[in-house]
Amino acid sequence: MSFNSGQMQTTTSDFINLPAFARAVADHLKETLTGTGAGKRVFNLDEAAEYCGLTRDSFKKKVVRDRLRKVRLDKCWRFDKADLDEWIESHKEQIREETAA
Repeated sequence: MSFNSGQMQTTTSDFINLPAFARAVADHLKETLTGTGAGKRVFNLDEAAEYCGLTRDSFKKKVVRDRLRKVRLDKCWRFDKADLDEWIESHKEQIREETAA
């Protein structure tokens, strides 16, 4: 915020989390340029791990532990984007609302 002649002026950065916005733009550009965005439905193991923001080994452990749905094609695991999105949603932490006492 900046102050001018006793009046309070706001800027866009007062309302937008600029680092988060920049990451979202960068992710969108990366998806667009690499083709791993909305146009692609089925990912291989490495692509699925990257899509979920995990290392390959960490993702493989989660696949086995959480019994993540997969498709077996050509003796390789493939992952449907919709299943990955559903798995991500199911693992989000719930925001607890604090009530004033």
